[in-house]
Amino acid sequence: MSRRRRRAETPAEPPAESGRPTEAGRPAGRAILLDIVILAAVFGIAVGVAELAGAANLGVSFGVGQLCFALALIVVLTRE
Repeated sequence: MSRRRRRAETPAEPPAESGRPTEAGRPAGRAILLDIVILAAVFGIAVGVAELAGAANLGVSFGVGQLCFALALIVVLTRE
C-alpha cells in the first residue's frame, strides 16, 4: 500500500474548538480569556504600585505598567 493511500485512510484530527480541551486540559477560549485577564491585571497592578511608590506623574506609571506588561506577555507566550 502506498503512503498516500495510507494517509488518506487515516482520519484527520479535528481542529480544536473553543469548547474542546487543549493540551493543558482547559478549553481554548477559556485559556485565551485567562491570558488576557492576567496581562490586564499585571498592567493595572504595576501602574498602581508605581503610583504608590511616588512616580512623578501618571505617564511614568503607565510606562512602568507597559514594561511589566511586556515581561508578562513574554512569559505568557513562552509557557507551555
